[in-house]
Amino acid sequence: MPSFGPLLIDRLFWPLLLLTLLGIALFEYGPERELNMLTRDRLVISALDDGIHKGSSRARLLPGEQPGIDCDLRDSYRYPFCEIIFTLSEPEQGLDLSGFSRMTLAISVDGPTPQEWRIYLRNYDPSYSRPDDPVSHKVNEVLFRNHKPELHLEIPLKVFSPATWWIQDYRIPLLQQGPDLSRIFAVELASGAEMPMGEYRLRVEKLSFYGPWLAAGLFYRGLLAFWLGYGLLVFLMQHLLLRDKLRRARAAWLQAEQRNQTLSEQSRRSEMEARYDPLTGALNRLGGQTLLSELGDMPLSVIYLDLDHFKRVNDNHGHAIGDEVLKHLVSEVLVCCDSLCRLIRWGGEEFILICLHYEEARARTLAERIRLALAAYDNWPASLSITASFGVAERRGDPLEQALVRADDALYRAKERGRNRVEVG
Repeated sequence: MPSFGPLLIDRLFWPLLLLTLLGIALFEYGPERELNMLTRDRLVISALDDGIHKGSSRARLLPGEQPGIDCDLRDSYRYPFCEIIFTLSEPEQGLDLSGFSRMTLAISVDGPTPQEWRIYLRNYDPSYSRPDDPVSHKVNEVLFRNHKPELHLEIPLKVFSPATWWIQDYRIPLLQQGPDLSRIFAVELASGAEMPMGEYRLRVEKLSFYGPWLAAGLFYRGLLAFWLGYGLLVFLMQHLLLRDKLRRARAAWLQAEQRNQTLSEQSRRSEMEARYDPLTGALNRLGGQTLLSELGDMPLSVIYLDLDHFKRVNDNHGHAIGDEVLKHLVSEVLVCCDSLCRLIRWGGEEFILICLHYEEARARTLAERIRLALAAYDNWPASLSITASFGVAERRGDPLEQALVRADDALYRAKERGRNRVEVG
């Protein structure tokens, strides 16, 4: 698997982290989304007073483009009031202001002080709103007092709460009594119950809502989902890369193991070739010397054997026939031996049998058996008759070299006494 994928993802970490921090900074301290109610299309501005309850207060819209009302507040009604209403849409098509955080209201008021004003955010909900009753829509309200002719307010939307009188009049269930700004269709500015009677001129200079471009929960959940996805992608890429590395490492290990086996086999073959005679398969002189050096003080007997008149075979029949004779010789000797015997081609047609844990009598018996087998063998190449002479010596606690010398001397005597015989040294 190419490594540029994980490398690219790793290099993207710091730029992505920087963009994330920049995004958080812009979300928390950057420009907010503004919803200016006074510039909305199809905005309907109207005035309302207690005349609907047969009171004598009067509210009239101001002429001109700037919204406002003239209010003549009189106490002929129990709760005299005047208000200006900004209708944004049909109730069923209200605006979702739940994602906004604050409201800005700038007004100028001529009239007696101190003043008390209420702001209503009217919300539609089919569970309590009635088409034939405009007051049934939820009244989210705040109350403020004013002592100045001009006032600029920054109002957090979280301070709005449903009017108690509305909850009581419409017997709203407990779970529906909380504030709801999910479908606001009208904003109202009304005089409060503690307003002094008199004439007022109210002008609304600014009515806007501000909030983040995305809801905080949605924004941070999006960031969390992005980084979880990034982490999962990093984990997956690292997992695939690690698995690929393990696969490559295993392939390299198997290849190295195969090479080691090949080298071991080659080494074994080289060792075999170095220690064994390629013609007969018996240990060669180097292999024999290695064997003798490893025997230590082990009890054994040595049998020297040498083919009789082998030079005549090579001279009369050629070296190829001589080689075949040596092969047949080794084969017959090994047939007569057991697992305690090791055959060494000491040189030319001369061989040594190392017989472990053999005493002299047993070694002499073996040598005699081999001599008779060779003399009676009828499959010699070129129908030859081949015999051998033997020298036997038991190691009697003396150095192995002395046993070899005694066996060699015994072989020499066997040659002098007519060949095809066994002598003991």
